[in-house]
Amino acid sequence: MKKGITYGAIKNKKMTVLLIVFAMIFGLYSYYMLPRQESPDVSAPAALITAVYPGASPKDVEELVTKKIEDAIVEVGGYDYSSSKSKNGVSVVTMFIKSDVTPDEAWDELREKLQPVQGELPSECLDIQINTNLTDTSGMIISMSSDNYSYEELADYAQMFKTELSKIDGVSKFEIEGDLEKEIIVEVDVDKLNYYKVSLNDIASVIQSQNINIPSGSVDDGNAKISVKSNGTYGSIEEIKNTVIMVSPQNETVLRLKDIANVYYEVDSSSPRYKDNGVKAVLLSGYFEDSQNVVLIGSEVKEKIEELKSDLPKDIAFNQVIFQPDDVKKSINDFIINLIESIFFVIAVVFFGMGARNAIIVSTTIPLSICMTFVIMYGLGIKLEQMSISALIIALGMLVDNAIVVSDSIQSYIDEDMNKLDACVKGTKDVAMSMLTSTLTTVFAFAPLLLIGSSIGEYVFGVPSVVIIALICSYICAIITTPTLAYIFFKKSKPKKNKGPSKVRNFFDNLQQLAMKKKWAMISVCMIAFLITGVFVKQLDVSMFPKADKNLMYINIRSENASDIDITEKLTDSVVEIIKDQPEVVSYSQAVGSGLPKFYMTVKTGASSNDFAQVLIEFDLEKGERFKSKDELLNHIQMELDKNVVGGSAIANLLDAGSGGGSPIQIRVSAEKMERLDEVTQLIVNELEKIEGTTNADSDFVAEEYQFSVNVDENKSSMYGISKYDVQKEVSAALRGKNSSTFRKNGNEYDIVVKSDIKTKEELENLAIKSSMTGEKVLLKNVASVDIERQYPSIARYNRERSAVVSSDLISGYAAGDIEKQLKDKIRELGLSDLSDVTIDFDGEMSSIQDSFSELGILAIFSIILIIGVLVYQFNSYMQPLIIISTVPLALIGVVFGLFVLNQPLSFTAMLGIVSLIGIVVNNAIVLIDYINGAREDGESINEACKKAVDRRFSPIILSTTTTVIGLVPLLIAGGEMFRPMATALIGGLMVSTLLTLVVVPTVYSMVEGRKEKTH
Repeated sequence: MKKGITYGAIKNKKMTVLLIVFAMIFGLYSYYMLPRQESPDVSAPAALITAVYPGASPKDVEELVTKKIEDAIVEVGGYDYSSSKSKNGVSVVTMFIKSDVTPDEAWDELREKLQPVQGELPSECLDIQINTNLTDTSGMIISMSSDNYSYEELADYAQMFKTELSKIDGVSKFEIEGDLEKEIIVEVDVDKLNYYKVSLNDIASVIQSQNINIPSGSVDDGNAKISVKSNGTYGSIEEIKNTVIMVSPQNETVLRLKDIANVYYEVDSSSPRYKDNGVKAVLLSGYFEDSQNVVLIGSEVKEKIEELKSDLPKDIAFNQVIFQPDDVKKSINDFIINLIESIFFVIAVVFFGMGARNAIIVSTTIPLSICMTFVIMYGLGIKLEQMSISALIIALGMLVDNAIVVSDSIQSYIDEDMNKLDACVKGTKDVAMSMLTSTLTTVFAFAPLLLIGSSIGEYVFGVPSVVIIALICSYICAIITTPTLAYIFFKKSKPKKNKGPSKVRNFFDNLQQLAMKKKWAMISVCMIAFLITGVFVKQLDVSMFPKADKNLMYINIRSENASDIDITEKLTDSVVEIIKDQPEVVSYSQAVGSGLPKFYMTVKTGASSNDFAQVLIEFDLEKGERFKSKDELLNHIQMELDKNVVGGSAIANLLDAGSGGGSPIQIRVSAEKMERLDEVTQLIVNELEKIEGTTNADSDFVAEEYQFSVNVDENKSSMYGISKYDVQKEVSAALRGKNSSTFRKNGNEYDIVVKSDIKTKEELENLAIKSSMTGEKVLLKNVASVDIERQYPSIARYNRERSAVVSSDLISGYAAGDIEKQLKDKIRELGLSDLSDVTIDFDGEMSSIQDSFSELGILAIFSIILIIGVLVYQFNSYMQPLIIISTVPLALIGVVFGLFVLNQPLSFTAMLGIVSLIGIVVNNAIVLIDYINGAREDGESINEACKKAVDRRFSPIILSTTTTVIGLVPLLIAGGEMFRPMATALIGGLMVSTLLTLVVVPTVYSMVEGRKEKTH
C-alpha cells in the first residue's frame, strides 16, 4: 500500500507543496510569455509563380508559358491543385499544396522542377519568379498621408519609420507600399528613328552596354598593389541623353540619343496607388515573428512610433489602419474574463456540493492544472488564441472531476477512522485506474480531432491539443496534489442530519423505478425522441463559420477595362464617394492596381492587376444608429453600390471568422472553348440572379476586348528578310517599352525604359522594322496589317483546364444549401449538366461543409472505436461498453434540442462540440456501471444493484455534470457567433444525456445482463 507516486508525494509533502508553488509561478510566467494571436491561421500554403513574356498575347502566354509551368508543378510532392491566369505578356500560376506536406520541402522541390522549364520557354521570357510568402498576414498597417507631398517624399518619411521599427525584437520586417517607382523614359521619335538603321531594341542594347560596371582589377608595381576603377555607369540624365547611338561610316557624323528621343523621369503608371480617407498615402505594413507575444511587441512599437512622429511634418496624417496587438489584446482579454468567470462558477458549485474544506482542496486543481497547461503550451509552441482558450473553458468543468472522486474516496476512509496516510494512499489507489480510464475515454474523444486535414485542422488544433493537455494535467494533480493536500487539511466529517432525499432525487428515483418496470416502453420513448430529433435537425441552419466579430468591411472592385489603371482609379473614387457619405463609416483606405497588404487571415491576397482595387472600411454601427447588425449595413452598402457604380463591379464583404474567405455560393465551370465558357457562365449568372436570397451574382470570366492585332504576311516579310520575331520584338518595344538598364543615384534605382512616341494606328503602321538578317528597315505596313480584333485579355485555368467561377453572396437569413439546390434544379432544366464539353462543379460553402462534416463523422467513429477498446479492457465485456456508448445518441437529442431552442446553426464548431461530447458523456455511464458491477459482486441482484448505483452515484454524477455545464455558461453568453453553437451543443448534450443516463443506462443494463443470467 505504502508504495507508489502518491505515497512518495505525501511523505515528501514539503517538496510537493514547493513544486505546486513552482508550477503556479512557471504557469503565470508562461502565460505572460505565450505567443498570442487573435485567431489561428487558416491560410493554405501556396506559391505564386510569375513569368513575364513581353509582347505576347494571352493565348500565346497560355500555350507557351502557363501550360509548361502547370505540367511541371504537378510533379511536386504534395501538390494539391493550381489556378492560373494568362494575360498580355504575363503568366501567373498559383500552386497549392496539401496540409500534411512540409512547405519548405515542397518549395525547394518546386524550384528544382521549374529550373529546366526556364530553358523550354521562349527566349524572350524573363526569369520565372516564385513567391512563397502569400500566407503572411500583416500584424500592423500604418498609413502616412498628405496631398502636400509626392508619393516619393512620403515614402522617404516612411523609410525612417521602417528603419527604426524593424530594429524592435519580435518584428520580422516592415514593407513600404505605395512608393510609386520612377522610371527614366527614353521616348523615341519614330519619324526620326526611321531615317537611321537602328531599331528600338538596338537603342536599348546600346544603353545597356554604356551603363555597366565591370571590375577592372589592379596594378602591382612590386611595391604596392593599386586597384583600378573605371566608371562605366551613367552619373546623370544628361549622360543618358548624350549616349552615342551610332556613327556614320561615310562622314563620321555622331547620332546621340537626344537627337531622336526625349529623355525624362516618369512615375511608373502600372504601380499600385494607395489613399487613406481620400488622401494619397503610403502604407507601412509590419510583420511579427512567429511564436511571439505580439501584445508586448506592440507596446514597444507604439512607443517608438510616438517618438518618431515628433519628427514628421504637421501636415502628414498618421493613421493605424490595422494594429493586430490591440485586437489580440482585446480578444484574449475577453476570453480570459470568460475563463475567470467559469472558474468562479465551477468553484461555487464545488463549494455548494462538497463543503468548504474539501471544496478548497478540490478547487486548487483548477488553477494548478491550468498553470501546468500553460507551461506545456509554451514548451510546445501552442499559441494563446480564441480556440485554445475556448478549449480551456471546455475542459474547465472536467478538471475537478478526478479531484472530486479522489477526495470522496479519501474522505470515506478517514470517516472510517483509518490512519490518514493510509486513507490518502488507499483512497487514491482505489480510484486511480477508473480515473485513468475515464480520462483516457475523454482524451480519445478529442485525439482524432488532431487528424483533421486541410487548413481547418490547423484552425481547430488548439481545441483537442489543449483539452488533452489539461485533462492529463488534472489527472496528475488528482493522484499527487489532491491526496497530499488532503493529508494536510482533511478531517473526519461531522455526522450529518438526515433531511431525507431532495425533490430532484425523488424525481430520478421515481423515473428510474418506472423505467425498470416498463423497460420496453422506456426504450420506445427514447427511440421516438431520437427520430423526432432527425426532424428538428432539418430545421437547423447549416453553416461553416460565422463572420468575424470585427467592425471591418472590405470592397473588391473590378473594372470592365482590364488594362487601364487610370480608369480603375476613377471607378474606385466613385465607390469611395458612396462610402464616405455613410454615417457609420469611421475611416477607409484604398488600393488601386493591387489589394491592400493582407490584413486578415481569411482575406485572399489581391494580386497586382490594372483592373483591380480594394477598399477597407472601419465602421461603427452605434455612430449611425440605423442598423442593428453588420449584415444590415453590408446589405445597405451593397445596394448603394449596385445602384450607383458604373463601369465595373464592387462587391462588399465582411471578414470571415474561420473559412478561407470567398463567396458562399461558388460554381466552377470548365470548358476548352472560351466562347462556350462565356456562354455557360453567363447563363448560370442569369439563373442565379433570379433566385431569391442571392446578391452580387457574377463571374470572374473576362469578356473579349477590342485590341490592335499585328498580322504578319509571311510571303511579304520573307521577301524583306523580316521574321515574325523581328516584328513582335520591335512592336512590343514601341508600345510597351523595353527595360534596357538601371540608373542608380543617391541610393535610388530607376529603370531605363526605351519606348516610342506612337499614339495612333497610322503611326504604328509607319514604324520601320529592322531585319535581323539583312540589317535593312521596312515599314510595318509593308509586311503586316494592323487590324482591330476582339481578344480575351485574360485566360483563367484551374487544374490545367480553362475555367471560370460563378459566385454569389447571400442575403442574411438565407442558407447556401437551399440556394444551391434551387440552382442545381435550374441547371438541370437547362440541360447544361449533360453537355460533354462543359464541366460544372459546386465549390462553395456547402462543399466545404460536406467535406468537413464528413471528416468529423469519420473521426467521431474513430473516437468511439478507441473508447470501446478502453472500456472492453476495463470491464472485460463486449455488451457493457455498448451500453455505455448508448449514451452518445441520447446526447444528440439534447444537442439538437438546444440548438433549435436557442436558434443556433449547426456550424463547424457545433459539430466540434458534438465530437467532444462523445468522451464526456460516457464518463457518467462508466461511473454507474462500475458501481453496478461492484454491487453485483457483493451479492446484490441486478435490479437492486442498478437502483443502488443510481442512489449512490447520483451526487457525483450531478456535481460533475453541473461543474462542466456551469463552466460553459460564459462561453454560451459571451462566446459570440463562433463559440455559442459549440457551448450550446455541449450544454444541451450534457444535460439531456445526464438526465437519461441515470434512467436509461441502468434499465438497458438490467435488460441485457438479466437475459444473460437467464440463458446461463
